Amino acid sequence: MARRAYAGLIACAAAWGLIFVGVAKLLPDIDAAQIVTIRFALVALCFAVAFAVRPALVPKLDRRGWLLVAACGVLCVPGSQYAIVEAQNYLSPPLASLIVTSSPAVAAVIAAALLRERVGLTTALGFAIALGGVALILVVGSGSGVRASNPGGAAIALITPVSWALYTLALKPLTRRCDPVGAIGAVMIAGALSLAPVYPHAAVGLGHMTGTDWLWIAILVGPATVVPNLLWFVGVRHLPVHQTTAFMYVIPVFATLWTAAILGREPDAVTIPGGLLVLAGVALTQTGGRPAVDGVAP
Repeated sequence: MARRAYAGLIACAAAWGLIFVGVAKLLPDIDAAQIVTIRFALVALCFAVAFAVRPALVPKLDRRGWLLVAACGVLCVPGSQYAIVEAQNYLSPPLASLIVTSSPAVAAVIAAALLRERVGLTTALGFAIALGGVALILVVGSGSGVRASNPGGAAIALITPVSWALYTLALKPLTRRCDPVGAIGAVMIAGALSLAPVYPHAAVGLGHMTGTDWLWIAILVGPATVVPNLLWFVGVRHLPVHQTTAFMYVIPVFATLWTAAILGREPDAVTIPGGLLVLAGVALTQTGGRPAVDGVAP
């Protein structure tokens, strides 16, 4: 089972790396809000169908549990996804993926603050190094996306690791109380419902989508969202948390490979130094004390 979990996590990292390329392909035709709304409305539809076919998958929760699901939905979908998609107007796929990879460092600090634990020197140093790498990417890498350089616009990406870290911490109690498929499905549906005010704007975007755009949306919905999220939970269930989280560091590698293969672009000059700083900083935060959370994903 461990080997299957490892294989699943590698596939998971490859799929999540592909998301950034898919977003880069879609942004010239539809904007970030439309991409996120259309993608997660369809993801929610997939889980709604699964719940209709197998009602036993629907989580059995009390009022407090459903409020937690609603909070997770907001943090997971508009809270984290919109920011990083919007940032890809100014950042290439590999650079955007590196910012997401800083999530474990942010999560370690947030968890320590919430649990009122003292942040060790190693953890603090790691967070500072990771933050320095992110700053380097935002300043030097801005302009590598579909729009001209705008470090301030690219800085919206900083919302994503914070939102995802909070989401992961909030999701943890749900994974103990209900089946992972049910928990993730409920969260995705809640996240899609929270985007309801944006639906009219997203509907306008449908008229601008080409056949290729729909193909990329289909990839983002199934192979890059529904399937990898299920694989991730299989990994969390069968492997130690720190081993599962380690696979997240492979996402920028796949994002870089997908960018070269599909977009025909070589890595940006800041990818290696910025990436090394982010990954080194994240590694330090994870070795500075016990792992704070289960790990995160796009």
